[in-house]
Amino acid sequence: MSREIRGTDFKFTVDTSHGLNKDGFIAIGTESIVYKGLKTASEGGLQFSCVLKFKPKFVRSGDEIVDRLKKFKDEELTIFDDLQECRSIVRIFDVIEDLGDFSMPCEHVAGKVINSDGYFCVVEEYIDGWSLEEYCREESWKLRKAEQLENGLSRVINYHDYPEDERQRIDLSYRNYENIIKYQGEIIQFMINLCEILEFVTEKKNILHLDIKPENVMVTKYGRELVLIDFGRAKRITKADRFARAEMAPADYKGRETIDRMFQYGTLGYAAPECYAEAAEGSEFPFKQPLEKGKMSIESDIFSFGATFWECLNIFELVTGNKWFSEDSHDFYKEHFLRDEAYCGRDLSLTSIHYHKKLENIIRTCTKARTAHYLEEDNREFYHSYSELKKDIEDARNSAPTIVRAENIKVRNAFGMFGVTMAVATAFLLMISLYRLVGYRVAMDKWNSLVSGYNVTRFYKLDTLSMDLIKTSSGSRQENTYRMISEFTYQDGDIDDKEAAMLVKLLKKMSSTEHLGEHIDELMMHGNQKNFREISSEIMTIETETDSDGYRIARAIYNAEVGRTGYTEAFEVLDSYKDDGRFRNAVIKLRNVLDNDETIRLLAEYKGTERAEIQQYLAEIGG
Repeated sequence: MSREIRGTDFKFTVDTSHGLNKDGFIAIGTESIVYKGLKTASEGGLQFSCVLKFKPKFVRSGDEIVDRLKKFKDEELTIFDDLQECRSIVRIFDVIEDLGDFSMPCEHVAGKVINSDGYFCVVEEYIDGWSLEEYCREESWKLRKAEQLENGLSRVINYHDYPEDERQRIDLSYRNYENIIKYQGEIIQFMINLCEILEFVTEKKNILHLDIKPENVMVTKYGRELVLIDFGRAKRITKADRFARAEMAPADYKGRETIDRMFQYGTLGYAAPECYAEAAEGSEFPFKQPLEKGKMSIESDIFSFGATFWECLNIFELVTGNKWFSEDSHDFYKEHFLRDEAYCGRDLSLTSIHYHKKLENIIRTCTKARTAHYLEEDNREFYHSYSELKKDIEDARNSAPTIVRAENIKVRNAFGMFGVTMAVATAFLLMISLYRLVGYRVAMDKWNSLVSGYNVTRFYKLDTLSMDLIKTSSGSRQENTYRMISEFTYQDGDIDDKEAAMLVKLLKKMSSTEHLGEHIDELMMHGNQKNFREISSEIMTIETETDSDGYRIARAIYNAEVGRTGYTEAFEVLDSYKDDGRFRNAVIKLRNVLDNDETIRLLAEYKGTERAEIQQYLAEIGG
């Protein structure tokens, strides 16, 4: 027997320096036992951290035995391959089907021995940080901690087992306005980032995650960035058929949920109502809603997103108000939430009054009880995309923390109407200034972190962060901020259509148009020859026209190639800038747009010359 696993190019061992009791154990997943591992090249050398996910080769689903290894290779692995370009998705390093003579008892599951007979191993990237649940509960509010025991082991202590004075100190910390606003800001930003990740996963790659919950969202220790993990339940969809279906064995809702007989596809407490199985053994289905059970869509993941958002904001009351939730949230959810009125339409009625009212409306919409037409995309009572969900969260962020959920009666009684109005207006202006100042600093910290290790797979973060910087910049600072962003974008040479679209979007948000022409010139000077159609189209969406050189060339390309008009004007523009080396790529593009038989015939008529002369003229440009 061995404690070493041999993969394709590396060997792996459990990192016994990690974990509560130094056994490397991380967690028990829905269908896996997870340990922290060490990866070493087969010939030896440096060791690197990784995650070892031991998954059963076969599992029972109702009366059926499922080949879990085959399912993983045929479905989950191909999904992971499609998502690897995004650094906010956990990476897979290896899949080891045969564990060889590796054998290890798992002390966290009675009688369980991990060996080649029953398990295969998926080697994943190790994220140095916390799950979102751990971050909220332990890092933010200190509601759980580890205590060292005399025998070298440790144990987890929850809030209810803290000494009285420690509980009082934590309670007082939660009632502090500044702490609440800081925490609210962190959670809002996390949810915006999660929207961006899921927008990539679902709306670009057509994949449903179907197990979104705080435990499956990691927060990195350095940079506080999110990484989405555990795609074991993920399913593909298409733009034509935006649904995935799951065959689930009927469940006995009176009994306990087991791996063999799950109540739902996903995780109890977070899975949408349509993800729950038919009732069996005379038990009652928990929801009285018009559902097609097992028919899952982006609305199903958005429900789980809302449940995750809700739990993050309610975590303090959930933990401190109930010892059962503190120790076993799964059973607490089953006992108290598995019915329509509690499970759907979640609110923030238990939380601090300082949480923004708009957040409650967002969560209610995400977790709204299903109606007969909830899947129809024109039904505005539900969210149907992460872009619209993200927009609402950003709106809540941009108006926080000036709006709170309770009226200050003392202020109302102390001042006359005029005084109150002036006080509110002054406070509003101060808070806007504070928001800009704090928001800009936070965005700059993230910018510095992003650019230090930037690669093209992180472009969507660059796009989002650039907009945050412009939005939080004061008028006097905006110009310098834009120049910083554009110089970084231009540093690697020609830009593509996505980068140009980002810069144009920033220009539209600028409060001053004083340097607009100069910035458009730069865009046209740095454009990639293959992307000038798209770049010119983006520039034409700017409402403010300018007489700059770059704008004239962009308009000529747009009119000639997209509008199919203005060929003679485009020819005159080409003639004016044919020797201007600043716009060489754009000039060649314009030349190529005009270099076709029909256009050459029109230009020959316009100039009163032979077609061969126009052809020769075009051939000499850019040579």
